[in-house]
Amino acid sequence: MKTNIYIIVICLCFWSCQKNETTPLCRLTKFVTEYPATKLIHHDLITLKDNRIEQMYSYDLRNGTDTTARQKVIFEYNALGKVSRIRDETNLTRIILFDFVYGTKENPEKVIQKVNNLQNNEIILEFDSKNRATGAISLNLVGLNRTIEYDAKGNPFRITRADFGNPATINEHTFDDKRNFFEGIPEIGLYWLLRPLYNFLPFGSNNIIGTKFFTIQNLEFKEVPDIRTIRETTYNANGFPTSMNIILENQGKTISSMSKFEYSCE
Repeated sequence: MKTNIYIIVICLCFWSCQKNETTPLCRLTKFVTEYPATKLIHHDLITLKDNRIEQMYSYDLRNGTDTTARQKVIFEYNALGKVSRIRDETNLTRIILFDFVYGTKENPEKVIQKVNNLQNNEIILEFDSKNRATGAISLNLVGLNRTIEYDAKGNPFRITRADFGNPATINEHTFDDKRNFFEGIPEIGLYWLLRPLYNFLPFGSNNIIGTKFFTIQNLEFKEVPDIRTIRETTYNANGFPTSMNIILENQGKTISSMSKFEYSCE
């Protein structure tokens, strides 16, 4: 009888220890994308503070030469640890501020956009009952208008862009079963709503492996023939992408880009 009790206790302890194990988390610190056709290499360097994104600094090299193209984006947080402001210092003579306004819910309700401290836009943000971003709508006549739809696994499989002044488009994605490389820095998702990183999505649990494109044709969305992307990805031991080859097939022509990712892992 005592032996059986000991076995049960040991099993319970083992089960409890397994439950308390945490899955190693990797926070993205750098990703570099090379475009062989244009001989351009784009760099994104991410600075972390208190395990959150503090700054993203980007620059380009063409044929190994600095193009002087720069982007510097700074994230600020309130006392509750939520993003309160994103500051774009790409052009120091035209500093853009995105001030996030919170109500009674967890996510921001809107964004006040300012240029050199003068308001020039207001953007309404939409989230579903699971706190997932579902849309961003500009109140300015010339601004963004986009929606996000999720599949059964919680991945953003359909992105509709109808930014004012531009033709409406839909991208439909399929996903792998690995960990999204933005998982460790979810705050970057708020920046994506305002300034999309077109090749990558910081929403959902997994990574894009293929995309179909749709445009308005005869007053309805139809798939653009002979255009699609596929992605070839390698992963680290924790399931995060370390490299990604994006292949765009466009009417018989193939264009590729190659991205590499670096992390700070716990």
